[in-house]
Amino acid sequence: MKNVIGIVAALSLVGGAAHAERSHASPRSQHLSATRVHNILVGVDTEIAVPLGNYSDVNSVGGGPILSAEYTLTDTWGATLRMGFQGHVDRTFGAVDSHVHSIPVLFGTKYYIGSEREGMFGAFEAGMFDLMSSVTPRGAASVTSNDVKFGMGVGIGYQQDRWSARINLHTQDVGNFGNAFMVTTGIGYHFGTY
Repeated sequence: MKNVIGIVAALSLVGGAAHAERSHASPRSQHLSATRVHNILVGVDTEIAVPLGNYSDVNSVGGGPILSAEYTLTDTWGATLRMGFQGHVDRTFGAVDSHVHSIPVLFGTKYYIGSEREGMFGAFEAGMFDLMSSVTPRGAASVTSNDVKFGMGVGIGYQQDRWSARINLHTQDVGNFGNAFMVTTGIGYHFGTY
């Protein structure tokens, strides 16, 4: 009986010491353990977008905020949702001004090459782009259209604690795959874990 009481007392002391160690851990280590698995990380990204190829004939550089969420599946995999707004400045071609703003709603996955959700990562995204086009001939009324297109993209980035930087290559319209390429880059910050 004395052995059982001794074992229970030793286990409770070890358990209490482990709890005390966890409660006095640094905020950084608490953040890392909180973002391990089965949590939702919420943040905001800034994006700067540059159209490529034929797309640059009708669209110019742009940017905007992107809300992001990541559901942590494992230490290295996450499921993502990103949505926001990209406003673009006018592209003047001859006597015509044009731009294509977009509202991306993208579902995807993110894979961290290092452990503990830090360091280099790769991303794949697919979803809908609400493309809002405007063409304004000089001295005439503008012509606008609103098209919802299916798009996808890949990207790479670097995660450091709550901050990240990434670069993506998207096609905003899979039906016109080579004519709707966009390179985006930006900095993000995860401000909440749920």
